[in-house]
Amino acid sequence: MYTTTFYSFKGGVGRSLALVNAGVELAKRGRRVLLVDFDLRAPSLGTYDALKSRKTGLGFADLVNDYLIDGTVPDLQDYVVKCRKPMDNDGDIWLMPAGSVASNSKRNYHQLDWVNLYENHDGFLLMEDVKQQWQDSLAPDYVLIDCSSGLSDIGSICTRQLPDAVAILFFPNQQNLEGLVRIVKGIQMERNGPRQKDIHLHFVVSNVPDLDDEHQILERNISQFKESLELDDDLLFIHRYDSLALLNQEVFTQARPNTRLAAEYRKIVDCLITGNPHDRDRHEDAQTVQG
Repeated sequence: MYTTTFYSFKGGVGRSLALVNAGVELAKRGRRVLLVDFDLRAPSLGTYDALKSRKTGLGFADLVNDYLIDGTVPDLQDYVVKCRKPMDNDGDIWLMPAGSVASNSKRNYHQLDWVNLYENHDGFLLMEDVKQQWQDSLAPDYVLIDCSSGLSDIGSICTRQLPDAVAILFFPNQQNLEGLVRIVKGIQMERNGPRQKDIHLHFVVSNVPDLDDEHQILERNISQFKESLELDDDLLFIHRYDSLALLNQEVFTQARPNTRLAAEYRKIVDCLITGNPHDRDRHEDAQTVQG
């Protein structure tokens, strides 16, 4: 099981859309995939037709609330739904929603006290138990976590405790740079922490205008990011793509695989496979990724 969090410091960069496209592409390649909606402030994964299920289930926040009420870790099966396969021969996809729509209005999931959970209710052990249940109950090859943007306790859980890798999506401006410097340093601190956890970072420049960079504005900004974040590897790019199909939340790796946008999402998947030491095809299946 290889867990990757999709994170953005600012919204509006297509983070959730990238995650869904990557998840469907992994399933098309025969992988078993679990998608986890940890954006409790603005959950969205359950709105994609590609992730619809006959079962309307509870979600992550329901699990946390039930744990706080009962004092025991609930059975994961009640909080995960199995999605339709993209194609008959594809791998399986499961979704762990942020929380059920019906109970969300009663419980105010976005106001969960994560500090209290960790300090007084063994929140760290709860999350470790949930991870183990993912493995034992579903045996996914990949877990993709959609994390809320900005600085938050949830962000630290998603970018430091849970993942093996973090895909950081950003628009290359000063706001994102100042925020990401702090986030990246925090993630890198895990290498020298008690767990000595080396979290792989993938940097994705997203929503890039498809225009001539006649004054080298984009080039200068990218250079500043690479210098400030001490990046040696090439960056991945997702260019702005004008299509009304985006209003219908189409999954391009499934419905429009020959578009440039789908190709850029596939490059993210190639990087995840290359970084996963347990992927059976990491050397053969991953294509050469160019920035």
